[in-house]
Amino acid sequence: SITNIFDGGGTAEAWIKIDGDAETASGMRPINKDAGWFISVDNATGDFYKLRLYYFWSGDNGSWTTTDAVFSKDKWHHFAITYNNSSYTNDPSMYIDGKLVPITETATPQTARESDAAYKLYLGDRSDHLRTFNGPIAMVRLFDDIRTGAEIRTDMFNQYSDMDDKTGLMGMWQFDEGQGTTVTDVSTSGNTGTITMGTSGWATGGTWTAGSTISSSAGN
Repeated sequence: SITNIFDGGGTAEAWIKIDGDAETASGMRPINKDAGWFISVDNATGDFYKLRLYYFWSGDNGSWTTTDAVFSKDKWHHFAITYNNSSYTNDPSMYIDGKLVPITETATPQTARESDAAYKLYLGDRSDHLRTFNGPIAMVRLFDDIRTGAEIRTDMFNQYSDMDDKTGLMGMWQFDEGQGTTVTDVSTSGNTGTITMGTSGWATGGTWTAGSTISSSAGN
């Protein structure tokens, strides 16, 4: 299993396409560790969405969002969040489509980080299925080191076999199986997952042209 990747510094990233708002005002979660930490997409302000990292601490929990709404509906976007939880004074960095963006701390953490070892990793929801991500997800990657902006941009379009640098890669799920209920961890970690809510969103064959799927973030 993948545990506590942000101890000493870690990175979580994925491609997402938002088809619409979440089931509740609490947003939807492309990457989730329940009461350890989660990454969520807040519901739209106008036609655009913010990205959030929420982290559980033994005192007050920490929460950070992109200062601006950075995702537009019906467009593929890449996000990456780097964070070091060794001190409650540390803030994450957030990259949208390879660009470092301003963040706002909406809740200040206190004391010590909570371990996420007791919680399974969920992609596209949380364990009770009440924060379902509304749209497709691709190429989720978790690293146990902080990726630089250059490293993020170099590999953001690359499948596992084409990656320039796999240092610290703890898990990668490309969601390109096309059938069945298994989601393969294509890294060397072997953390294969299981689809629990249907297979209608599988990727199909064809050529993905990067320049035609990525769009500028709101406000840029």
